[in-house]
Amino acid sequence: MKLWWDTTVNTRQKLVFQVIPNIILWFLWKRRNTVIHGGSYSVSKAIWDVNNMVQKFMMCRFGYKDIPTTWPLMVALLDDFRPCFKSRCVRWYPPNEGWSKVNTDGASKGNSGPSAIAFCIRDNNGDLVGAKGVKIPDTTNLTVEVVAIREGLIYCCEKNYTHIIVETDSLARVHMLNGVWDTPWNVVLETSSINRMRDLLTLRVQHSLKEGNTLADYFTNLIFDFAELEHLLLLYQGGDDNGSRTTSSDALTAAKGRAKVARC
Repeated sequence: MKLWWDTTVNTRQKLVFQVIPNIILWFLWKRRNTVIHGGSYSVSKAIWDVNNMVQKFMMCRFGYKDIPTTWPLMVALLDDFRPCFKSRCVRWYPPNEGWSKVNTDGASKGNSGPSAIAFCIRDNNGDLVGAKGVKIPDTTNLTVEVVAIREGLIYCCEKNYTHIIVETDSLARVHMLNGVWDTPWNVVLETSSINRMRDLLTLRVQHSLKEGNTLADYFTNLIFDFAELEHLLLLYQGGDDNGSRTTSSDALTAAKGRAKVARC
């Protein structure tokens, strides 16, 4: 079993090699029970069943259409696999004139554990017009993301920003707020508060990959080192190099790369 799991092969071979011992054990157990109860189950039939199951697994998991029926040829097919990569440029885009973009982020170390939220608001020129970051009571990753959005919208209402784009790197929260997914019970109150503010604002909620949400992410991590909002704004306004660099990079719509392994 250890040899199957620890062998050095490509990613597809490794997955198949890790599954095979379970398939073999299943059909050995099935053959044993069949024989004990008076049935007939030859060794060659067990071998055929194992090969057939591995074949179906490879078709389902990797999308192969034509797979050899013998194990050596299956190994050769898997050995020929070379991953291909897809890449895309990710960047922060400024909103249209008259709109403000609120980037939000939250973090819970331990899930649940020590938690913090932050948001930053920028105009169509990419200039920072507002920011807030604060520690909140220990909670989960799900809750901190929703609280960050709620606090960002409260700030916008206080400052009379009426045309708002909320951008977060949490796709689950975007789906919940846009009604695609049901809202979990533990964030119903926060979500209801956000929905009430929608009546006061022209609001869009959209997803951004993490590389396009770097300033809010930076502010959130900063909160874990410096306690409250006042520290955050003083650090930034006092010439915090990392935060200033991030804002300048975003304002220039500097692209960041993201690559992932694609199914080929």
